[in-house]
Amino acid sequence: MAAGLEWSQSTPVIDMTHWRTGDETLQDMVAQQVETAAREFGFFYVDNHGIPADVAANAENAMREFFDLPPEVKHQIAADKSRALKTGRGYAGLHDEQLDVSHNGKPDLKEVLDLGLPLGDSTQTYLGPNPWPASMPQLQNATEPYLKAALSLGTELLSVVARSVGLPNNGFAGIFEEPLVVQRLMRYPAKNNINTTASEGLGCGAHYDFGGLTLLRQIDAPGLQVQHPAGRSVDSSHVHIDRAIYSTTQGTFFSDLHNTHSVDWTPVDAHSKLLVVTFGEAMQRLTNGKVQATRHRVVHSGASARHSMAVFVDPNPYKKVAPLPELVGTGPKYSARIAGHKTVLLATAVAMKQGNLFNNGKYLGFGLV
Repeated sequence: MAAGLEWSQSTPVIDMTHWRTGDETLQDMVAQQVETAAREFGFFYVDNHGIPADVAANAENAMREFFDLPPEVKHQIAADKSRALKTGRGYAGLHDEQLDVSHNGKPDLKEVLDLGLPLGDSTQTYLGPNPWPASMPQLQNATEPYLKAALSLGTELLSVVARSVGLPNNGFAGIFEEPLVVQRLMRYPAKNNINTTASEGLGCGAHYDFGGLTLLRQIDAPGLQVQHPAGRSVDSSHVHIDRAIYSTTQGTFFSDLHNTHSVDWTPVDAHSKLLVVTFGEAMQRLTNGKVQATRHRVVHSGASARHSMAVFVDPNPYKKVAPLPELVGTGPKYSARIAGHKTVLLATAVAMKQGNLFNNGKYLGFGLV
């Protein structure tokens, strides 16, 4: 892969080698490339990302081994969906999630394992410790190095995005101090392994991610599709996401994110040496809409299973997310919200109604609805 941003019909590639030189001119070039990619594509690839190949391979092999475990073993570490539908640590099986909850949405055809990043020297993560399968004690040592390496890259990319919108490189540092970092391991089954009645729906329904940046590794098959950002058009070539009720379609910040996208879904090819970076709702709010959240879905119809690993680098869940003063221009487009998480907020609302805001001395959620 050549250095720099290589444009094809749907392929913006950012080479981090230039950024890491520290040269102001080269960093400006990379930042401009990210600005263009965010505005025209809604995503970009990262080349020379710095995650060691052996670290990635160990995580991938362990992920495959985990998903090949018997269903009853995987369900021993099932995520507690009564507490937080998506943020809960642990395993969720086929149809246990539905990211598109619109009238056209259907349960997702995927398995996931959600893992958090321990805070400092603690074994705790936001929303509690990670569950590890007793029959696979090596899973933690195989996956955690990848998560930490991806966070390091994500921190660099936050600096790039900050520069791309005219902020200092450390412009997002405060809101992302001790961030909410989630590693999501995913398997989408082969179509011939799904019975006819269960085969309706997508691998993952259309949605926005909650937070800052998502770093995706598509391992053995493509499947990610995005709808490119667009101007506020009303013609049939665009779809407008506006004024929906609270849902994972609209996410934490729901009706005040007014976005327009191309009606077409653009496939994002899988490249073994590249990561895909997409933008979340919190990034749109922080930048006052200069960076639009990426609307995306996963479609998999292959003869073999599809595996992928995503790392979500999201704001500290206790911080307020609001348009940064340097970017408001004539005024902020969005009001301030506690970062939290789209489904943590739901759990908090339930706890408030029950008069139980604390769980073992800790706040159950991260913000008020």
